[in-house]
Amino acid sequence: MKHGCFTSVGQTKNGMKSYLVMNDVYDTFLTKSDWAYDHIVPISPDASNRKYFRLTSCSGSAILMDAELESPKSFDAFQDVANYLNSIGLSAPEIYASDRTHRLMLLQDLGVRTFAQDLEIDQALEPERYKAAISMLCRLQAGPGMKRSVATPDNLTEMLNPFFEVPEVANCTHGNLQLMRTKLHELFNRSLSKQSTLSLRDCHVENLVWIPNRTGPAQVGILDFQDAFNCDPCYDLVSLLWDVRRDLDEDLREYLINSFAFKKGIDRTQISRAINALKLQRNLRILGIFDRLVSQGKTKYATFVPRTLRYVHQALESEDCVTLNADLSLPLERYERKYESQ
Repeated sequence: MKHGCFTSVGQTKNGMKSYLVMNDVYDTFLTKSDWAYDHIVPISPDASNRKYFRLTSCSGSAILMDAELESPKSFDAFQDVANYLNSIGLSAPEIYASDRTHRLMLLQDLGVRTFAQDLEIDQALEPERYKAAISMLCRLQAGPGMKRSVATPDNLTEMLNPFFEVPEVANCTHGNLQLMRTKLHELFNRSLSKQSTLSLRDCHVENLVWIPNRTGPAQVGILDFQDAFNCDPCYDLVSLLWDVRRDLDEDLREYLINSFAFKKGIDRTQISRAINALKLQRNLRILGIFDRLVSQGKTKYATFVPRTLRYVHQALESEDCVTLNADLSLPLERYERKYESQ
């Protein structure tokens, strides 16, 4: 049975507007969870297939997550990783109730505004928020770790399939694809640490929430983590500091990299090599994912393409990635041309 949506608006007993529960699945789950609410509103969707709703009452608020279109494996991963993050003193949403059959969860509401929304209101918060995020990542990587998939050079190369499957890219790489894959594999093999740590994978300001009544790394609420895997320690650093959704002051970025290197005790040269390789890998993959999302009608992602392309070109200008510059020149030109008019 497909889950319905909250499709009409009515009045609650206290006069507030409320999205009415229009299907038995939600209604039964919320009744069993024993979480009373006065009104419920949808939260703007992200790039995933999940739907979120904020339930509020006089006693507080909670988040209803509908992951009906996600796999049971992804649903279980959300639960497992959330529990692990909380166990090491970080702040993932506490899970109040779950229904694996219908893939519903009732979650703790960590806050209304993300880091991204805070920074839109007050740019002066940028150093504080990013420094806190770096502390959170260092705490994450100091934990005992989880048994999750490992991002080997093979896996990182395979993760680039979305880019190479873009029709305009595929049309000009079919004769050269294996050579490019080999060069990318060699880049990851020589540039990345063999000592992997847990990585959130989508660590950026839209997935982080400030929790003022907590202290230390726990002040940073984490929203999206079910795809976590074990990778080079710089993976989340690159995700955070080269965010395709927003620019970051270059001096602040350099400060944060040095702070991360000092706290982790990693040589700055090694960090630079890893950053360049992962900046190329992440952003090529993102270009492929954005193209798929745009083809599905999620056209807002086209606005992030120029910045993503800029990050790719920055990586290719580095000494570490320069051997791939000629091979990727035509595919990137074709991709860029596709989005010039959008």
